[in-house]
Amino acid sequence: MIEKSSSENFFIGLSLSNSSNYDSSVCVLDRNSKILLLDKFYFTQDIELFFKSSPYINNSLMCVSVPYDNSLLEGKWRIHSKNYKMLGNYFKIDRQNWTKRLSGRLCPALLNLREEGVKIFRCDINQLRQAYGLNAHYLSRTSLDCKNLQSSLRLKYGFEQLPDNMLAASSLEAIVCAMFARYISLGGKTKELYEFEGLKTLSRPIG
Repeated sequence: MIEKSSSENFFIGLSLSNSSNYDSSVCVLDRNSKILLLDKFYFTQDIELFFKSSPYINNSLMCVSVPYDNSLLEGKWRIHSKNYKMLGNYFKIDRQNWTKRLSGRLCPALLNLREEGVKIFRCDINQLRQAYGLNAHYLSRTSLDCKNLQSSLRLKYGFEQLPDNMLAASSLEAIVCAMFARYISLGGKTKELYEFEGLKTLSRPIG
């Protein structure tokens, strides 16, 4: 956990999708929780270019969501069964990786950032929403869910900069990730959920 005396000036949240078919978003907050940047990406190369060229990367703490891997499944029941199928040592063959829950997209680039001195960790966006009282009261990532999340961020957490028109789900989730990075920098308590591809996945206590 980052010490209370940490001196990061920027807190970066990256809501990462499992492929370039879906949008990813990045949010940068300052110490006063003011949104300095909110942008959307599709391709991995564009995200990596942000890492290399953004002035906010230095002196920052970064939180990156772990995307769920549903790219090899078709049909609603198959996608949901992937998340509930019990695993064990008896799985000798992982045919088409259908038991693989999480996507390893961008992991090498994130490890390179850490080697360069950037403080970075992963998170589960669903757990964070629950911890911040931003639970999905509607089907996740639907227009109603996004509208509810955006209104909650504006009213409950003071993000008055948010526009009246509805933002993409990834942009709203990136704000939540950046909030979590700021929380950790200020000495907030966390718990390690698991380690994924060399980086710790942290959670915030609920309540």
